[in-house]
Amino acid sequence: MAQSINITQPHRIVLRKKASADAEWQTLTLNPDDLGQDTQMSVNIAPMTRTRASSAGTTETPIPGTLDAFSGTISIMLDNWHIVGELIGNWKAATYEGADINAGQITDGGNNLCGASEYWSVICQGICEDGSETDIELTRCQPTITDDIEIGSSETATQTIALNPIIYNPSNHSADGYPQSSYRFGGYSTTQNMRLNPTTGEYVASGESE
Repeated sequence: MAQSINITQPHRIVLRKKASADAEWQTLTLNPDDLGQDTQMSVNIAPMTRTRASSAGTTETPIPGTLDAFSGTISIMLDNWHIVGELIGNWKAATYEGADINAGQITDGGNNLCGASEYWSVICQGICEDGSETDIELTRCQPTITDDIEIGSSETATQTIALNPIIYNPSNHSADGYPQSSYRFGGYSTTQNMRLNPTTGEYVASGESE
């Protein structure tokens, strides 16, 4: 019963985070020129299931309000390591705290076992204008670069970024300033058209001043 969503050639991917609940969003935006061709975001969402056995056979039904499978990845073609270096530079305070990004190189000793955790909200826009009605947001992610770096299989290297989304827990997350959900489809409002300002990380009604 998994719900798999593949967005091929997204228009824009915005990553945003907060230093504290009251702080403004810090954003990192990947625009079409950054993403290149054949970029794809994949999301897998599936509820837990309950198995029932009877004389007529075994059935599985979803358990409402639960998540069993929850994952997301971004596959991106790289002309160089600039984009990955920029991503790691922004994740340096958490996942890649020991990394050094300098003069086009990325190095990491990988021996820091006490790094602090932080979340990134990842928003994917899959249309060619700035509207947000088809946005997909994974609200709390701890992105990492996977071990699948494909070089030589095509003209351009391919890198997969695992988003590692976190399931919303009211006890831990209700006061952190992030959306109070695990994921979101759409533009933050069911009554009016909204659009994401990629600079501020905020949603505003279409036509309003940013």
